[in-house]
Amino acid sequence: MSFRTPGSTRRKWSSKKSFDDGFSARAAGGGVVRALGMAVVLVLLGATIVYFTSLDERILTWLVNLGSFVIVGLAAFLTARKQMSHGLVYGLAIGAAYALITVLAGTVLFPPFIGFVAFLKRLGFCLVAGACGGILGVNT
Repeated sequence: MSFRTPGSTRRKWSSKKSFDDGFSARAAGGGVVRALGMAVVLVLLGATIVYFTSLDERILTWLVNLGSFVIVGLAAFLTARKQMSHGLVYGLAIGAAYALITVLAGTVLFPPFIGFVAFLKRLGFCLVAGACGGILGVNT
């Protein structure tokens, strides 16, 4: 004998995802891990190209900044597309976490802190990229 309170609904297990299951920290974390993995690949590729060619090392700064913008947008796009809801929130969460993790990793590995203004710029660009990617992921 089963007892249900009035107004409660029984959830059924289904292979289909509901349209609005709410924000999932696990999905956002997966997006951050995806973004960090793509960033590592981009840095290794850029370093290899600079090492084997006569390109100046200063190009790596531009490559990392532009690449981070694209990477965060792509990770937010893929996460929001998979979740099919809350694209802005996923994008902002992925962008903020990516900016914080990369700045902390850079500070630990290369000790002088980049500075608060530079951190705010990086955070702002990552938030914008994540928001754009998340919104586009839900709407396409």
